[in-house]
Amino acid sequence: MTQSRPNLGDLYRLAGQLEQDREQPVPVLRERDRAAGAGQSEAAPLPRLLHWLDTVSPAVETTVMQPLSEASAALLARLLALLAGFAAMAGFLLGSERALVNVFLFLAVFVLLQFLLSLLAAVMMWRTVRGHVPMALPLHPGRWIVQRSLPDRRTLREAQPVLRMLFLRYGQELGALFTVGAALAFLLVPALGEFSFVWGSTFNPGAGLVQRLAETLALPWSSWLPLATVPPEVVANSRFHPATVALDRSDIEGMRGWWPFLWACLLVYALLPRVLLWGLSRFFFRRLLVRSFLHYPGAEQVLARMQAPLVRTRASAASATTTAPDVEPAPLGMAAADASLLVLDYGGALGPGGPADFEELMAVPPAQVVLVGAAALQDDLARLADLPVQASERLLLVVKAWEPPLAELRDLLEPLASVPRCTVLLAPLPGRAIPHRKVEDWRSFARALPFASVDVQLLNRVQH
Repeated sequence: MTQSRPNLGDLYRLAGQLEQDREQPVPVLRERDRAAGAGQSEAAPLPRLLHWLDTVSPAVETTVMQPLSEASAALLARLLALLAGFAAMAGFLLGSERALVNVFLFLAVFVLLQFLLSLLAAVMMWRTVRGHVPMALPLHPGRWIVQRSLPDRRTLREAQPVLRMLFLRYGQELGALFTVGAALAFLLVPALGEFSFVWGSTFNPGAGLVQRLAETLALPWSSWLPLATVPPEVVANSRFHPATVALDRSDIEGMRGWWPFLWACLLVYALLPRVLLWGLSRFFFRRLLVRSFLHYPGAEQVLARMQAPLVRTRASAASATTTAPDVEPAPLGMAAADASLLVLDYGGALGPGGPADFEELMAVPPAQVVLVGAAALQDDLARLADLPVQASERLLLVVKAWEPPLAELRDLLEPLASVPRCTVLLAPLPGRAIPHRKVEDWRSFARALPFASVDVQLLNRVQH
């Protein structure tokens, strides 16, 4: 865990504080956040949000001695991975019959398998950075742990890329340490015992094919480290059949010529990809953590309230009973028209006046709004297929707050799942406040939508 901020603890604190703020009246939140934002108007969004979090929800330092801290658990896992790699390689070598190590089995277990796992981790990392959900089996162990560690599997759903990258980061680090342990065992155990390396299988490959395979694998280092290559005579003399009863001493000495080649394969194809992926995962983890912290649902409203002017009048107390209690100021980044912004008006929620009737959407041109939900589902899907979805970075979905969420709307949004972020905007009836239970219904519906980040916000009608 990096000590620079924000860290994963800040993200958890932010999520908990925003969850508590849902129960507070908006006027109270405005006064609190405006006071917390005093003197922070010139700061960047990230320092301002961190300052707000430290002011509203200070970090609590626990003095109780825990049986196993996070740092101790990480150190123990690293030591176990190192010991597991050493034990696996030592057991493989010592368990070889007659001290004859099968080259094909060695390459399959300690080189090919590790390389394939690194390739799978690279694909998952790429898809996570690109905003796509990585491929995972239903019984994925990481998913099993997360679902049973969190009280609700939707908790921190918007920060799942950070959690995936955290698992990838620790996975590559532990995998690299496992390979380091195996490499140490492959260096020490043969030095203390008499081991030879042979090849052979039921498919009966010829010596020429094995020689070409060895030359192909040795291409990265053959020009500057010829010692770690396998000469043709070594390949020919190390062919072995189980029916062989006795081996000549000279044959045994020749069979050991495989060791430098296998050592180089272990370092280049098993250890090096793990180390590179570990470095990349550290870099991308920091980027995803900052992005998730700033774009966590509700963070935009906090930043807006910190800079919004606080107006007090004598009529404020009298009008408090008639003003909608959940009205928010215009979130940052929504008021300005943007080509990467995709606005959907579901079922005519904007009304006859269009986006001009709402303070948060006044700058959005009516031509940029797409009406859906008024025709058949197939017609709407055909209309959405013609939209520039790949160029869109944010989806604004305007719905009628007084109506319940429908499963048809979820089916309608499936083709838009590649958009990184979706904001569900609840349009109220004229002169009416949105009940709290309706807001919670839409929040529960939004968390199940197929987007990397989803949040729910309330629209404020323009008072003419």
